[in-house]
Amino acid sequence: MDASSEQSTHIAVTVDGDCATVSLTRPQVRNAQTPEMWNQLADIGRSMPDDVRFVILRGEGDDFSSGLDRNALAGPMIEQLRDDPNPFISAAQAGFAVWSNIPQVVIAQVQGNAIGAGFQLALASDVIVAAPNSRFAMRETSLGLIPDLGGTGALVDALGYRRTFALCATGDFLSADEAQRWGVVHRVADDASAAVAVLIEQLRGLDIGALRDLKAVLRTVARDQQSWEAERDVQLRRLAALFGPSST
Repeated sequence: MDASSEQSTHIAVTVDGDCATVSLTRPQVRNAQTPEMWNQLADIGRSMPDDVRFVILRGEGDDFSSGLDRNALAGPMIEQLRDDPNPFISAAQAGFAVWSNIPQVVIAQVQGNAIGAGFQLALASDVIVAAPNSRFAMRETSLGLIPDLGGTGALVDALGYRRTFALCATGDFLSADEAQRWGVVHRVADDASAAVAVLIEQLRGLDIGALRDLKAVLRTVARDQQSWEAERDVQLRRLAALFGPSST
């Protein structure tokens, strides 16, 4: 495939040969995410060409992603959450689950903050490469919510229950070095982009079928659909408590 690019609202996709780069393009708000962006992420992942072998997830500017754009939770969105939040959560989860489900090797290139939905987007990848200034955190409990975009299952896989509970409950930041020591991050590099390029070149020499089968097997072993369903069910209760009729 020849080099090409596509611009969606707040997300840019560039394809160069067998590698696609998916960039969050809201640096002015630290790449805060909106429900529209989650729908776009799902569409982009589902339509990824088969001849693409590698996908890089990245954010423009100083931060990977600061998480949910709280301005999105206003007006009509609040009414939707009060009426029936299930479609909202299902659509949001689709924008993250797709990166675990597609056969391509997905690499998150992280710098600066990866908070909440930003952290969970990185966790949806197969490999995380981080700049030294990267910071990771789950801050949902400060909003009366829980992480519901696949992050809990991914963190329990990497950290175990107790570290995951403490990290999600307190909202404490995890540094790049800590994340590497704890098995969340594969590599910390001063030039994360160059490190990603080196990794892709290393993987490019391997059999594509073996890589895809390896991903499928490891994803099956690591966790199943139940973790996503549990996140959704608990978050529905949290949203009902926050936005239901009795809370107004």
